[in-house]
Amino acid sequence: MTPSIPYTRQTGFHLSLVLMATAVSSAGFYLYPSVDLTVSRYFFDGEQFPLRHNGFLQVLRQANFWAGLIVIGASMVFVASRRLRNALGINLGRALVPLITYAIGVGLIVNMVLKDTFGRARPRDTLGLGGDHPLSAAWEMSQACASNCSFTSGEAAGAMAMMSLAYLIPAGRRALRLVAQISLGMLAISLSFNRILFGGHYLSDVVLSMLIVSAVMLAADLLMRQLRWKRLVLKRGQPRFARRENAAAVVLPRAR
Repeated sequence: MTPSIPYTRQTGFHLSLVLMATAVSSAGFYLYPSVDLTVSRYFFDGEQFPLRHNGFLQVLRQANFWAGLIVIGASMVFVASRRLRNALGINLGRALVPLITYAIGVGLIVNMVLKDTFGRARPRDTLGLGGDHPLSAAWEMSQACASNCSFTSGEAAGAMAMMSLAYLIPAGRRALRLVAQISLGMLAISLSFNRILFGGHYLSDVVLSMLIVSAVMLAADLLMRQLRWKRLVLKRGQPRFARRENAAAVVLPRAR
């Protein structure tokens, strides 16, 4: 048994928890859409969302974009440079996790599929929050928006994907990785909920984006671990079989 198997099982367990949380959250937000309206109303002054013009929050929003570029760029450098990976003790699978997370989780699932499929109006375009469209629940089909709609949050997805930066930290630096995960997690939550303050997204948009991207990130990690384990088994197994064949050739007499 290779040392990576316990970590593979742990990743699978975490993925199961995230998928369960996604299902429970989806059901709750779908059955009780008033929760979204209540939370957004807290930041609505009767005419607009005033925090939308806050300079610090605007800078924070831009930081989300640039941080994503940094993570993607760093991941590409590690994927391209085997020497750098070997020097820091990072395998190719871990280096690929951030790219997979951004490409599939943020790009494909959230921005290309969900945001252009369900047609949910943003809070600032909803009745009672300064807009003209009725409130629709999470996962409910609507015609209120044609493209780049509220469900789910692209920026919250991008903020959560920053957590994949931790995969680029060498395996031996557990303390550093833990600090990075905690720091990135707090930053991801701050950047994600920033969209609620702006009236750009509902609570469900943000929460479900974070859960969906987390699931993709863990699934990518699990897949890379399993592929690496299979390669190790094959790599270690071939010489062993070869030795057995050679031994059999020595012991068994040749047919004449």
